[in-house]
Amino acid sequence: MIAVITGDIVNSRSVDPNEWHIPLRNFLSKAITDQTKWEIYRGDSFQIQTDISSAFELMLLIKALIKQVPKLDVRMSLGIGESEYEVEKITESYGQAYINSGEAFEGLKDKTLLLKTPSKDFDEYFNPILGVVSFIADQWKPETARAFFYGLYYKDELQKEISEKMGINNTTLSRALKRAAFDELTSILNLYSNKVKLCFS
Repeated sequence: MIAVITGDIVNSRSVDPNEWHIPLRNFLSKAITDQTKWEIYRGDSFQIQTDISSAFELMLLIKALIKQVPKLDVRMSLGIGESEYEVEKITESYGQAYINSGEAFEGLKDKTLLLKTPSKDFDEYFNPILGVVSFIADQWKPETARAFFYGLYYKDELQKEISEKMGINNTTLSRALKRAAFDELTSILNLYSNKVKLCFS
């Protein structure tokens, strides 16, 4: 089983593409060292193959990264399933995970996060939760998104160390993380990780 994330940048034409393209490319280069597993294409779209347990965390990191740029947002779908045909170019690979990701992306409508897996029960359980996550994350302001990104990316470090990396004081970071619903969203991340292992491992 693999996970495939399909996404596009909302309002990408309203800003200089370098404001999001370079940070996203740099982030993906570090997060997924095998660069055949991700691609930014068609200007403002991207696709990523990753493992199922960390896929949702990767989506939230991308959401927080993009929303640091004023006016921008990102829509993403997550597909879980088998990979039947893989080539060097991820957008030409094929399999259940790719199909599920594409179908979920088409079903986004007014949401910015959606998933589709081989389990209807899992989808019906977790997609309403993703709706709540979307509602929260869609409202992040750039500084709130930045705090969430740093908090999650450096989750194994002390908050004092994270605030130093950001160049802000610890109190400011704490308030920003609270506005971002950091504790609540990381609880959902843990819930996803546990559920996905039970269902698909």
